[in-house]
Amino acid sequence: MTYRDTTIDRTQILIDRIMQAQSLLALFKTLDYKSAYREAVKLLHPDLCHISAAGEALIRLNELRLQYEKGRVITDDAGSIWSKDNQAIFRGDSHLLERSYRNLEQLKHIRGEAALHFQHYLPTNVIFSNTIEAQFSHRALPLHGLQLPQEHVNWVLSRLLEVIAWLAEEGFVHGGINPKSVFIVPETHGIILTSFYHMKREGERLRTISAAYKNWYPASVFTQKRATATIDLECCKRTAAYLLGDHSGLGIKLQRTHLPPFINFLLDHHTDPYTCYQDYRKLLRQHFESRFIPLVL
Repeated sequence: MTYRDTTIDRTQILIDRIMQAQSLLALFKTLDYKSAYREAVKLLHPDLCHISAAGEALIRLNELRLQYEKGRVITDDAGSIWSKDNQAIFRGDSHLLERSYRNLEQLKHIRGEAALHFQHYLPTNVIFSNTIEAQFSHRALPLHGLQLPQEHVNWVLSRLLEVIAWLAEEGFVHGGINPKSVFIVPETHGIILTSFYHMKREGERLRTISAAYKNWYPASVFTQKRATATIDLECCKRTAAYLLGDHSGLGIKLQRTHLPPFINFLLDHHTDPYTCYQDYRKLLRQHFESRFIPLVL
């Protein structure tokens, strides 16, 4: 094999990795990303590289760098969310933002041993004045746009079902769980709930839902219009299907590519959060090895 052939192979591998990467850190796996970035640009430069996909890969590489340096911006029910490292700023409809802030403050003031534990599932510090500025204890990023391997979706769903069981025990329904309202904490395998625009006491009239994800809600929402734990359970499962690669969230197309018992669980109907969480933990013990697998995003 010639030096040229080796360079072409190395460049093709780089192109494949760039197109599959979900972040700059996941691509280079080093804090010295600038030198790694410069080396990649040299390999992909159009004057030196004649692989057809190199141009597209170079564009994607620059997008990843900009995202890492400037942060991410996505739109949600209120307006926009800017996030970078351990902070996020929510902008948009002032009434929705104020509602979200007041609902979050209500949760943060719950006392008790369980509440102390679940504070880790909420932003550590929040300031409201036209915008919501949220601080996290570790680097966190929204689930939106991510696709994760099964072993990581397993623990994300476990965290979601656990926190939903706590909310239900306290008598609350989040009402808007989706990839834009849940942040993932790669370092600790944790999650953080945000965007409490639709939160209600269980049984109260549900006046708003997340319009972008309205097909994720159980049919009863549109007839009874009441806040129930089933809403949060179904939206948690739809979020898991989304993370596995089915952006419809319905999970049906995953039946041919993923473990049937897991997908069947996503498709099953549950009404009690605690029972659902226990059933899910049993499923994990039966079909998956229990070990910590680092996640780099």
